[in-house]
Amino acid sequence: MTPLMNRISSSVKATTQAGALSCLFWAGSMVSINANAEDILTSTPVTYALATELTKGTDITTEYLPPKRYGIDRLPNWFGSKGASKVLQSGKRATVVLTLSSIWPADPTFIYARQGNIRLVEVDAAQAITPRAQGVAALTLSSGDVSKYAWLNPTNLTRMAAIVADDFKLLWPAQADAIDGNLQRVMLDVRELINKQQAVLLDNDVDSVLLLSESLEDFASGSQLFVVERMFKAELEWTEQDKAKLKAMFSEDDALWLVTTKKPTTLLQSLVPIERMLVVDPVDRWGSAGIHAKAPFTRWEVRPFKG
Repeated sequence: MTPLMNRISSSVKATTQAGALSCLFWAGSMVSINANAEDILTSTPVTYALATELTKGTDITTEYLPPKRYGIDRLPNWFGSKGASKVLQSGKRATVVLTLSSIWPADPTFIYARQGNIRLVEVDAAQAITPRAQGVAALTLSSGDVSKYAWLNPTNLTRMAAIVADDFKLLWPAQADAIDGNLQRVMLDVRELINKQQAVLLDNDVDSVLLLSESLEDFASGSQLFVVERMFKAELEWTEQDKAKLKAMFSEDDALWLVTTKKPTTLLQSLVPIERMLVVDPVDRWGSAGIHAKAPFTRWEVRPFKG
């Protein structure tokens, strides 16, 4: 081989090696990017439960963004102040933001997380973005607003799971079979939850109710309960007339039940028979209970108050 041909051969080999190294570098970078991007960001217990249940057995991870003590109504303020920096950083490495924006327009999760990553995909658990979009059974309140507590109607949980699963399968097609299997399990879990709820209501003859919180409208509607009265005013603001009315209603109607989201106070127990109180967890914050990894829908179960 001539000196010229030797130089050409060496040049070609060097170029080929450099190209191969470059390809390996970019391939490695893509693997790293994909691994770091397979994250879901969310801000409500119900969306966290759905995300983690549907991605079990995969390498897809979910991050619950707000402080555990914050209820849903405090989230916009937290995202716009103390949480803004954290959410922006989380957004940089995420792929999906799972929201409830169709029923809760004030959901701040996507808006703030997107500041860190313009390519973020929003998945709305309450409304599919498809030509024949399915959505939850949204409840319109007396104020004209849509109730954001749709998850307290357990039938909505199955719709939400199906909506989320469909989008997750498109985003992570390699995990589609696992997500499908998880969806079937979630459907069975929610069916079992509905059966448990109905058994409690039937066994205790719960039919007509008085609600102490607007967040319970979805629960009452989903459970087909007849709402006789609503007292949404804070207990500290009750007048003597309010107290007298409450006591009289339960004295005159021995089939009436009181449904509340909080442990009944001493005052409430003095006005309403303990054996006709039903406590429902609104699941509106992480709190101390969180979402149990092995029984994610435990907090949806209802129980009569035992004192």
